[in-house]
Amino acid sequence: MPIMNELKKVLLDVNISLTELAQALGKRLNKPYSMQNLSNKLRNETITHREMLIIADILGYDLKFVIRKENK
Repeated sequence: MPIMNELKKVLLDVNISLTELAQALGKRLNKPYSMQNLSNKLRNETITHREMLIIADILGYDLKFVIRKENK
């Protein structure tokens, strides 16, 4: 599933708009960050791991790698 769809689900769960998220991300990164910029990165799947870690933190989530259980 594309990252944009995953994030939209989380934004609905935590009741935060993409605009509010972009503003919070800009504040954390200490640089201008528009909703359009964030939307483009998500749509084009060019968002960085660092940005996703910060987004997860803003939303109260953790990102982690989980080992898949192999089908036997």
